[in-house]
Amino acid sequence: MHKHLAAGLCGLGLLAGQALGQTSDLETEIDTMRRAYGVSGLAVTAVSGPDVVMAQGFGSFESGEAGADSPCMLYSATKALTALTLASLIEDGQVDLETPLGDLLADSPEAWADIPLWRLYNHTSGIAMIVNRDAFGAIAEDPDAGNAAIYEVVRELPLDFAPGEHSRYQQSGYAVAEMIAEQRLGASWPELVDRHLTGPAGAALTVHSEIADGTKNVPMITSAGAYRTTPADMARLFQALNAGRIADRAFVSGLLFDPRYIQDGYGLGVIVEETSGEMTLGHRGGGARANIRYAPQSGIGVMACTDQIANRELTIHVGEMVMNALISGEPPRPHIATLLYGSPDQSAAMLAGLFEQELNDPDTRYGFNGDEAVLNGLGYNLLEDAPEQARILFELNSRVHPDSANVWDSLADAQLALGQSDAALDSMRRALSLQPANPYFQARVAEHAPE
Repeated sequence: MHKHLAAGLCGLGLLAGQALGQTSDLETEIDTMRRAYGVSGLAVTAVSGPDVVMAQGFGSFESGEAGADSPCMLYSATKALTALTLASLIEDGQVDLETPLGDLLADSPEAWADIPLWRLYNHTSGIAMIVNRDAFGAIAEDPDAGNAAIYEVVRELPLDFAPGEHSRYQQSGYAVAEMIAEQRLGASWPELVDRHLTGPAGAALTVHSEIADGTKNVPMITSAGAYRTTPADMARLFQALNAGRIADRAFVSGLLFDPRYIQDGYGLGVIVEETSGEMTLGHRGGGARANIRYAPQSGIGVMACTDQIANRELTIHVGEMVMNALISGEPPRPHIATLLYGSPDQSAAMLAGLFEQELNDPDTRYGFNGDEAVLNGLGYNLLEDAPEQARILFELNSRVHPDSANVWDSLADAQLALGQSDAALDSMRRALSLQPANPYFQARVAEHAPE
């Protein structure tokens, strides 16, 4: 058994019997993926019901060898913790998602009055963004400025869009929701997380980094990011969730999968996806440096994290592989990127050949979810120095994903680099036909179309 696994599972409980063989297969595939992706260190948690499948490290972080107790930053994956804390608060009757902001905020702007609280958590409120404004820099640098300071800025701004018209990822709504919770419940958000989530789980090392380090006197948007955890702590958290110590599992499932609160695949602080026929929830963050997924029906939870920003979405692909294997009970299927990144020959012809061979093989051992982004990234790696090779990969992507405007736009980039202006314009027009309202594609066609 892997030494980190042995050390990390002390006191956590180990999945026994035939699952040990699957664990060994997962370990092998995870480390193979890590090496192929060129990532130096990775930590992974996997829990099934009451049992820990793994809570361990592979390779090394900057701080040293990656292990069960290695601290991992969650970045925006923190929102998954927020969703679970929110579920506990709602189950306890402390929060009502349907309450309009006009009833929750004495000085609510008129345009906000009828916006229900839940729209702050799924990014559909239309409240103006804050992090892209000059005022936010001063607020962030002030150790004594909290969510109320953000509220004072955004309350004076017009809505970015009508409530419910879009789901647009931003942090202002979390600042306002957090301020409301602080005012109504008489505790900071980190205190509420401790009471309702990490405390019941015994996950003492899952904390907000700025507060733990003393770099911020007043909590600010702590529900949206900057928590850190460890693989062993995440195992405890998943176990507590499965045991009902945080909230009833059926309640969590019913709340976070309620279609009323989901728009464009985003729910109450979670990205909702189907994995091996089962609905899962979670979040990712930090340029894919962290990824959390949870399947309430089967009680399977997975977390993957790295400290390497150039990680090629390894945590997402590993999380998907582990979830699929544990839900389905089938052997783990590494991502097709593992084969491509690990190829000694990185020419476009070789990569395209490997990809098509596996894509057309009914018995392929690889998974292909997200392959569009992988091919696109490999193409752009070649574009500047070898545009003809980039074109090969972009053309392959356009054959595999003909309904993606993005791949046609990428192909146009390679064609332009090769001086193929007519072909590039045709590709741009194809992109525009797929997204006719996209102003970027409109402008691009107008720029390159003959007068």
